[in-house]
Amino acid sequence: MNARGAGFWLLVAAAVAIAATVIAAIVVMGSPAVQRERRMDETRVQQLMQIERAVRMVHEREGRLPTDLSELAREPGLGLALSDPQTAAPYGYRTKGENAFQLCAVFSRDSAADQRRARFEPELELAWRHPAGRHCFAFRIDPAKR
Repeated sequence: MNARGAGFWLLVAAAVAIAATVIAAIVVMGSPAVQRERRMDETRVQQLMQIERAVRMVHEREGRLPTDLSELAREPGLGLALSDPQTAAPYGYRTKGENAFQLCAVFSRDSAADQRRARFEPELELAWRHPAGRHCFAFRIDPAKR
């Protein structure tokens, strides 16, 4: 085999190695669309966490739950995102008595399919676990801690 033939096969081997690396990366990390869905769901959870904290803050300060999310929007200095970052649909909020409430959103993916976060924040991962589709998180405020 001459040098020209060896160079050709070296080039073919490099192309195969590159293609295998790209395919392996997509299998391990997911396609760009899957990664985008994960990021959107993570953003939704982070925004819902901020809303939860704001609801608890109002309850602690006033001894009552906000009537709706627009009441939270009027709270100075919070700058809450009250709607889905992708669809602009408002997040769901519903009181369930004097000391309980729900926050709802529509998720792209089942969080159980994305195990990477669980290694770093297991209790957070359990509290915010959600299926794909519409899901509501239930919260209870202990009135004794007020």
